Amino acid sequence: MELIVFEKEAYYKMLGELQQYMKEAIRESRQERQEWISATEAKQLLGIKSKSKLQQLRDQAEIKFSQHGRIIRYSRSSIMEFLNKNVIK
Repeated sequence: MELIVFEKEAYYKMLGELQQYMKEAIRESRQERQEWISATEAKQLLGIKSKSKLQQLRDQAEIKFSQHGRIIRYSRSSIMEFLNKNVIK
């Protein structure tokens, strides 16, 4: 049997880094599974900054969205389809 020895500070530093890595992995996993996303996330995926461009894509039925009151959510899969459809080869 092998024994590995760490200094106390190095052990806790490594443990903290591992916890941070796991938190980020879980957050990314949740985001990937989430189908309906906010306008901010939609703009990031599309690489745009203006709300008006997002409105234009909605008006032209280029991307799917759902609205309840003032809250608008965008379909992640329809945004990805839109991006793939408009790839320039």
